[in-house]
Amino acid sequence: MADVARPDGDDPFVEALAQLIIPMGMPPIAARIQGYLMLSPAPLTLDELVAGLGISKSSASVAARLLERYGVVQCYSERGTKRVRYGVAERCAGFLAEQARFIGAMASLLKSTAQARPGADAAARLADMGGFYQRVHDALDGVLNEDEEGL
Repeated sequence: MADVARPDGDDPFVEALAQLIIPMGMPPIAARIQGYLMLSPAPLTLDELVAGLGISKSSASVAARLLERYGVVQCYSERGTKRVRYGVAERCAGFLAEQARFIGAMASLLKSTAQARPGADAAARLADMGGFYQRVHDALDGVLNEDEEGL
């Protein structure tokens, strides 16, 4: 395969994206790989990710598998070899779907706790917060479902 122009591992976008998604629970190396792949014109091997980002191969492998599980990257096998390439997924929605599940679980916990403690001073506050989290979950889930149907 012809060598493709690779993004710069120190690109400000890679670091800015990492700073945005690390607080959401994305491991730092996975966040940097996601940004790097978003800039790449073609899927990359682990060796290319390692060279471009200056990370260890084992860290790159673990992070790439996590990103694949989240639906952020797709894995492409090379015919006749065991080598794989990783490319960014169309929408990277898997990580957002994971966040939506977390938000839904938070809504359920808050609402059920409010119902289980109706006389508690915090019950109304927990119920309001649970309702808010439920609306956020429903909105995010709706967008993700619309996007799936549109693809």
